[in-house]
Amino acid sequence: MGRNDSNSRRVASASPAGEPSGAAGQLGPARGPLSIADASAGMLVQHVLVHPADVVFVKSIVEASDGVALLFADRGGEITLAAPLGRGDEFAELVRDLERDVGARRRDALR
Repeated sequence: MGRNDSNSRRVASASPAGEPSGAAGQLGPARGPLSIADASAGMLVQHVLVHPADVVFVKSIVEASDGVALLFADRGGEITLAAPLGRGDEFAELVRDLERDVGARRRDALR
């Protein structure tokens, strides 16, 4: 029998002897992590730039926003915010607050 790890990939359970259980211990080809585009498919998405030192602070704000959005950090201060379709008004307000309070800039607006 297997279980899901924190990345929701199928992980084989080991027998007491350390051998994988199940049909010949094979679960199929290993997969890498889910891309940001795949993880946010079907959601409202906003690409935002913040100062790299502010990423953890912004993450704490997003996590405290009661499910309004998810934050994906790519590199440095480049983050992607994704929200369920039904939370558009709250999501827009969150992005405006981040712009005002931490100087967040929408990447789309920079072009």
